[in-house]
Amino acid sequence: MEPIIKSKFDRFCDKMDIKDLQEGIAFERFVNYSILVGHQPDAFNGDNELFEKINTGGSQDMGIDGIAIKVNGSIIRSLDEIQDLIKKMRNIDIEYIFIQAKNKTNFDKGEFLKFTFGVKEFLAEKQNQPVSEKIQEFIQIKEYLNSDDVLSKLNSYPTLRLYYVVMGKWCDDPQLLSVAESFKEDINAQNAYKDIKTYFVDNRQFGLILNSIENNFEETINTIQIMHLPETEMVDDSCVLLCYASELNKILTSPDGLIRKSLFEDNVRDYQGDNNINNEINKTIEKEPQKFALLNNGITIVCEKFNIRNNKVLIKNPQIVNGCQTSHVIFNNSNNADNLSNAPIIVKLISTKNDEITNQIVRSTNRQNIVYEEAFEATKPFHKELEEYINAVSPQYEQFYYERRSKQYSHNTSIKNYQKINLRIVTQSFVGMFQCEPHHSHRHETKLIEMYRNIIFQEQQAKEPYFTATLAFYKLEKYFRINKIDRKYYAFRHHIMMIFSELIGGGVPNINDEKNIKAHCMKMLNSLKDDDLTYRKYKEAIQIFEDVRKEWINKLGRDKFGIKDVKEFTELLLKKVRKDKNIKIISTTDNDYVYYGEIIFISKDKTGQFYGFISRKPYRIFFHQKDARNLDLSNNSVIGNSVMYKIGKNRRGDEDIAIDVKKI
Repeated sequence: MEPIIKSKFDRFCDKMDIKDLQEGIAFERFVNYSILVGHQPDAFNGDNELFEKINTGGSQDMGIDGIAIKVNGSIIRSLDEIQDLIKKMRNIDIEYIFIQAKNKTNFDKGEFLKFTFGVKEFLAEKQNQPVSEKIQEFIQIKEYLNSDDVLSKLNSYPTLRLYYVVMGKWCDDPQLLSVAESFKEDINAQNAYKDIKTYFVDNRQFGLILNSIENNFEETINTIQIMHLPETEMVDDSCVLLCYASELNKILTSPDGLIRKSLFEDNVRDYQGDNNINNEINKTIEKEPQKFALLNNGITIVCEKFNIRNNKVLIKNPQIVNGCQTSHVIFNNSNNADNLSNAPIIVKLISTKNDEITNQIVRSTNRQNIVYEEAFEATKPFHKELEEYINAVSPQYEQFYYERRSKQYSHNTSIKNYQKINLRIVTQSFVGMFQCEPHHSHRHETKLIEMYRNIIFQEQQAKEPYFTATLAFYKLEKYFRINKIDRKYYAFRHHIMMIFSELIGGGVPNINDEKNIKAHCMKMLNSLKDDDLTYRKYKEAIQIFEDVRKEWINKLGRDKFGIKDVKEFTELLLKKVRKDKNIKIISTTDNDYVYYGEIIFISKDKTGQFYGFISRKPYRIFFHQKDARNLDLSNNSVIGNSVMYKIGKNRRGDEDIAIDVKKI
């Protein structure tokens, strides 16, 4: 292995805590991670669930070391996740990625034949060779994506990408190229896939991929004109330049022909696909490329440094902080070289190493409307405060970090990958432990935020329960990682965390009952501080889970596979632990919850009584004067006031209204 790659491989093993793995297996994981992070930079942030799933090498692996299925740019974790997400998607793009990795110096025809045969069998309607449980899960996702409900939403046929990675030198071997061409012809004959691409990745090409995903590269572009900007404090240099889109595309394109996703880590949102704005950008390139600079706002690039020589600019380690949509449309027109070469674009180029300057630029240059608000939950003040709380308090227990933004801590090499938790982990852990609904916890975080809107992540709520849930997750994840707990329970970790919570803290109080919820959390945190006690309680929780699972299957005759997402199984778990441990049940109905919002409208009804509306998602909620006796609704200044309220029903009983409305 080339020395620089070996150095990065060793750092990877340390970061992912896999130093004890056999080198060949660890290398497969290194390659899978590196290839797929190029496709989605934040794919493996947080826990190890997705990372474990995509590593398919081993017994009955069909010759495939890594598999990923992308839908609209995101790598899919499970069948449940894609079923949730597909309902929100109007148009769908699908991409299948297969990887074979060998830490050796020669490309082997026999190995590659086995690889391509395995991929063909994976894509077939029926598999004749035995397959592992991991690969079977991917096959189930593939079969769902081939269903009529999904096919009706497809923009075009799915894309296939095969990566054969070897640490030698690729010399255009005609035998392997012939195998690749035969594979392409066989797949094309199915008339079900497009853009079938095979990449023979040698050590040089792999090194370029590693640099690309670290955004550690430089590119020289030709410009039409350059204008320097005035000197600014904490900015090393800045200019506005005019160049053709074909030159910008040099920066956008990765060594394996993908768009460099790492360029857009500081953007407030990802590419939004074929919406009206992007279609207009595309239309300009196709019909009137020479007008592009007139009709487009251009892009903003922040970089480590840039050098100008004549009309050439060398840009080192760029980040596109504004212009994600424009950049993607340009890249998608890569085959339209003539038009890109005639489409001028304005680029604002800023060289700075100051993060606050970068953040100011991001805030000031991104003023678009958010498409799916729940997808930007982590940008809200609550999560900024939670990040500060977790990062400050966690060292008292186990040091971990709330990474609200993709690769937020990537610059800090001392922080291991497993020390980072994200919005998905916070949401799933909280729903499992503090809502006692682990049968929902496996769902995608955007779905959970939608399901529990107005209940979780409210500004006035204490941060302790969210910290407690993520700490409990972090400890359990550690036990799985170091093999102190059998990984067969990994899929049920949120059920186990709920039982653990009941064993330590008893019934969970109302999340908005600040005094009691903090007292409950302190019981949990005191136990979580003692690693031996925490481990024993988790083992006890697993034993309870196992006893209930046996009862579910053997005594009740229920399906052994129908456990993870079944509410009745959760109820059986709670009944068992509460009965055996004499735990007091705390009943929480919708009337017990306290909600928060702002008064946005006040008026009078036909009897002269005041009524109003409070902000609430997805629709505002009505309240009457009689349910807000402590508020003077005759004074218009009450509009905009923050209030707390509970939920009741109108006289007909068919609509929610706000009751017990109080000013905060």
